[in-house]
Parts: sequence; C-alpha cells; structure tokens
Amino acid sequence: MGRSAALRDELLRRHLLPATGHSPGALLSSPWWGELVAEPAWGWASLAPDDVESLGGDGEDLEEAVVAALPDAVAGPEYRDTEQVLVATARLSLQRAVDLLALAGSDGDEEHEPGSLAELVAFCARATVYWAELTGEGARGDGAAFFAWLGDVEEDDEFLDRLHDEVADWEQRTDRCPAETGPRSWESFSVEGGLPARTVRAVHRLRALHTATRTRLAAAGVRRWAARPTALLLGDVMGYFSERGTLKAPGPIVERIADALDEAARDAASRGEPLVVLAHSMGGNIVHDVLSHFRPDVRVDLLVTVGTQVGLFEELKLFSSSDRGVPQPGRPKAGALANVGRWLNVLDRSDPLAFAAAPVFAGAEDLVFRTGAWWAHGGYLTSCDFHARLARRVERPA
Repeated sequence: MGRSAALRDELLRRHLLPATGHSPGALLSSPWWGELVAEPAWGWASLAPDDVESLGGDGEDLEEAVVAALPDAVAGPEYRDTEQVLVATARLSLQRAVDLLALAGSDGDEEHEPGSLAELVAFCARATVYWAELTGEGARGDGAAFFAWLGDVEEDDEFLDRLHDEVADWEQRTDRCPAETGPRSWESFSVEGGLPARTVRAVHRLRALHTATRTRLAAAGVRRWAARPTALLLGDVMGYFSERGTLKAPGPIVERIADALDEAARDAASRGEPLVVLAHSMGGNIVHDVLSHFRPDVRVDLLVTVGTQVGLFEELKLFSSSDRGVPQPGRPKAGALANVGRWLNVLDRSDPLAFAAAPVFAGAEDLVFRTGAWWAHGGYLTSCDFHARLARRVERPA
C-alpha cells in the first residue's frame, strides 16, 4: 500500500467510519483496478520530452517565473530555510501545516512501527479540531495573524512541540479529554516524552522535499509535472470505456468493482452497519456506472465522490444508464440513483479534473472544499481538514 493510501485509510478510520456508525473492525476495502488498463506502449514518451526543438514563443521565461514563485505560496523569502517548512506554512495557514505534516509522516514502516501512523493521525486530528473551533474553520482568520504564538517559533521541531502544548492547554481549558489511539496517546507527543520517530522523520523529509521539489519543478516545468496525472486519467477513461463490456459480459474492471461492492455489502449486513462508498476521480465514474447499470441491486447508504467527472460524463452521455432524452421539459435532470441513500459530491474549484454533479443529477449534493494544494486533484484524501469536515457533514441529516 502506498503512503498516501495508508494515510487515507487511517484518516477514514479516524473520521468517516465512526461518523457513519461503523465498528472498529469494519471492512475497509480499496479495490485496485489500474493494472487492468493497458500500459502506454512508449512509456509516456508523448509527455513533451526536453530534447524537442522549439518552434519559438514557448514562454519559457514565464514558466520559469511561475516555477520560481511556487515556493512563495508556502514560504516567503525570509522563511526559505529548509528547517522552517512547517513554520512558514503555519504562518500562512496552521491547518495546511498540519495536513503537510500528516502527508509527509505517512511515509513509514508500519511493520516495525505498528500503530505509529494512527498516532500521527491522532496528533493531526487533535490539531485540526483545535484549529477549526478557534478559527470557525478558518472564517475568523488563520496563520500568524490569528495564532500569535506562531511568531515565537523559528524551527519546525520547535513548532511541533509548541503546537502540542497549545492544543493540550486548550483541551484542558475547554474540559476536553484526548482519546487514546493505538499503543500510545496524544500525550506521548509532549516535550517530556519526545516526538515519535515517524513525526521526526516527517520533518526531515519535508526539508529534503522542499529543495527537491523546487529543483524538479524548475527542471520539468509546471505543465509537464501536471501532465502525467492528467495523462493517467485520460488513459484510465479510454481504457475503461473501451473494455467496459456489457450487462451479460461485463469487463474485468466492472467485475472487480462489483465483487468488492458485494463483499463490502455482505460485511456491512453481517454487522448491521451502513454501506459507505467513497470514490475519487475515475473511481467515481466507475462506481456510478456499476451502481446505475451493472449492479442496481447493491444498496449503498452513503456515496461520496471526490474530484470526479461524473457530472461531465453524464452530460456527454457516456454511462451505460445515460438517457439521451434527458434533459427535457418536465425532466430537467438525470434520475437519482435508486439504490443510493445519499450522494455527496466534493470538488475543489481549482481542480481542473473535478466537476459538479447536482446540476445534472437529481439527488446529488455538491460540496466545495479548498484543498490548498497547488495540484488540487491529489489533495483531498490526504487532508486532515477534509476528513474532519466530511465526517461532520455526514452526521447531519440529509
């Protein structure tokens, strides 16, 4: 499992599963279908190699200026020291610094450090609650302009210790009791006990990435960096629809997702718990196709699509269940999924690959979440703030 997937799963266990009434042992299934799509025959040679002769007017100076400005989105010139990555981010947004810490710290070895990722997520979850309640989820302010104590810290290690103290003091003043998570509790992050090894390594990793990312972006350019995930999505789209199959002979991807849904439905039924499906990007399109056409008998209590193109694909009538007669007078939207109790569709307005669903589908609820990531499409599921907000939202009645 990749580090982002491990962090995503731990955040789901921490937030969404409890919010939807699931027990700790509930099945958390993440079927991978990417290898069923054909690999690029030339190994992505089409992604604009560096040694192609220029026809002129390619705006290289502008591109370099944009690349040079990227670090400033996180750290101003006075905070460019590699030991101040978290501090510089926190002075702009404390929550973004917490998300950055969680993502960097997810790169660890759970086999030799069992429970350490859960401990890191607990640390970040507590900090997220502290930030959200004091700032009104950012409505009252953020960063050094709101948290005056950020002006007193200079290094990332000092920032982590101070963050722990501030959160612990706030919890004591508000009569909150930190929950136990894994073999150790929130209190193990105190100065006396020392920071867990995974968290310390996360800070060192951020320092290395700060320089490496700048170098990589300067060499490859912003467009080419973003071209690969975009190309991967295009490959997934074309691969899926070309091999989707039919109701009588479904393709391999449809079969894999349908089997995973069946397994999850059996587990949920055996526990008397709801079936919750969360799908990102192309996964949301596939899940919609499966639930609306191939497996309408599977009952999903909550469907959450994140950064998907479901609305766009329905406008283009690409789904097996798409009705070309809609919209029409009296039927302004595609019908709601009869086998889905509630559908939340989340998008970041700065994500070029995310589309609204509510204007197209009856029953869909669109929610906007600002990831804060410069490549927003990959920033949802590793954000502590996203998971905390989603959990609070699903606890409200539909």
